[in-house]
Amino acid sequence: LKFERGRERETGNRRGAGEREPVLSMDIFKEDAQCQLNEKLNETRIKFLSLWENYNPAGFKQKYKESLKITKGKCLEIYEEEKQMCERIQLTKKAVAEQIAFLEQTCLKMQRVNKNFENMERQKQEMLEKIKKLKEGLHTKQELISTQQRENKAKLKELNKSAEMFKKRMRLEIRKVQGEQLQFIFRNINYKNPEQPFTFLLKFNEEGNYEVTSCEPPLECMPLLLEKLKEINNFAAFLANVRKAFTKLV
Repeated sequence: LKFERGRERETGNRRGAGEREPVLSMDIFKEDAQCQLNEKLNETRIKFLSLWENYNPAGFKQKYKESLKITKGKCLEIYEEEKQMCERIQLTKKAVAEQIAFLEQTCLKMQRVNKNFENMERQKQEMLEKIKKLKEGLHTKQELISTQQRENKAKLKELNKSAEMFKKRMRLEIRKVQGEQLQFIFRNINYKNPEQPFTFLLKFNEEGNYEVTSCEPPLECMPLLLEKLKEINNFAAFLANVRKAFTKLV
C-alpha cells in the first residue's frame, strides 16, 4: 500500500509537471501487487497450518506421556538396581563384620593356646629339672645307702663279735626281730632272779646311726649312752654300760 501511495504521489507530481501516462498500466501494476500479496499470505497460511499440525496439543501431550512413562520406568529400574546394590553392600558389610569378629576370636584363642603352650613348656622344663634333681638325689641316696650298708655290715660284724663275747661271759642273747631290728636280752643281772630278762631293741636309722626303739625296764641314761656310742664307735663298751645301768636298777 505504501508502495502504491508512493507511486500515486509520483504520478501526481509528474502530472503536475505536465507528464501524462496511460490509465491501463496503473491497473495492471495494482493487480500484480495484489497477486504477490495473496501468494505471500497463502504461503504464510500453509506454513502456519503445517506448524500447527506438527505441534498440536493432543499429539504433544501423548508424546509427553509416553516419554514420561519411559523415563519413569528407567528411574524405577535404576532405583531397584540401587536398592539391590545397597542390600548387597549391607550383606557384604555384615559378612565382613562377622569375618572380623571370627578372626578376633581366633586370635584370642590362638593367644590362649600359645599361652597354655608356653605354660606347658615351662611346666615341662620344671618337671625335667625336678626329675633331674630327683635322679641326682636318688643316685646320691643310693650311694649313701650302699655306703651305710657297707658300714652296717661292718658294724654288725663287730656287733656279732661283741655278742659272742658277752654271750659267753654275761649270758647275753641277741635275736633278730621284725623290721630289721635286733633284740638284746641280758640275764644274770638280778641275783635273786637270774633268769629275769633285761632287754632293748636296736636298729640303724636312715642316717646310719644306732637307735634304740624300746627298752625294758626303761633307762633314762639310754640317750647319753647312744650319744657316747656315736662318738667313740665302740659297741662292746656300749653293751657293758647298758648292763651296768640295768644292774643299778636292781
